[in-house]
Amino acid sequence: MEIVLVRHGEPAWEPDGFAVDDPELTPLGRAQAARLAQALERERFDALYVSPLRRTLETAAPIAERLGLEPRTAPWMRELGLPAMAGLAKAEVRRFFEEARARDLQKWWDGPPGGESFRHFHERVVAGIESLLLGEHRLQLHEDAGHRLWRIPEEERRVLLVAHEGTNALVISHLLGIEPVPWEWVRFSSTWAGISRLRTVPVASGAVWVLGCFNHVAHLDGLEARFASLDAQPGAA
Repeated sequence: MEIVLVRHGEPAWEPDGFAVDDPELTPLGRAQAARLAQALERERFDALYVSPLRRTLETAAPIAERLGLEPRTAPWMRELGLPAMAGLAKAEVRRFFEEARARDLQKWWDGPPGGESFRHFHERVVAGIESLLLGEHRLQLHEDAGHRLWRIPEEERRVLLVAHEGTNALVISHLLGIEPVPWEWVRFSSTWAGISRLRTVPVASGAVWVLGCFNHVAHLDGLEARFASLDAQPGAA
């Protein structure tokens, strides 16, 4: 089985100098989404899942059209929840994230002040991806010598997820069996419209997930090189 993880295009967080809570894509973000559609159009997918936030829906739209798939919104794929910031000036938003990053590491588990805790975010994403794999796509889990292995249906399946830096990072770390940390979007930092791939490989009595590629961006060649950075909005991309 293969899971293709796509991060959305560049969002317009402060279109007029003031923050919005659910931004649309910038013109560059829309161009990135179009490039994603071109890059993926020759691939076959059994299903396309998308976060219900505006930036992911707009990214998924041209992909879905090229692939002839109906996007299926999955609330568990939303990014780590932030407190309401609509109307705040850019300097206020920057100060909020600078102060949040400066807290001691134990407080990072609590998430951004006034927002969703990282503990809840982790539980939400793990429950969501496991429900998708074990339920809809009929994978099975079993233990072998203390290790978590998967049983894969004979029918080869491929799914596409259009989500966020934090969500995608959590899916990757969980399926690879890596101990979670409340800065997953730093450990697996990806650029806007980057493509990552997870696939199963037979091991002993089952299969394990491996990272086939991470943050592939060759399809963006020639576009303006404007990348997401931790100076923007960590865990909120």
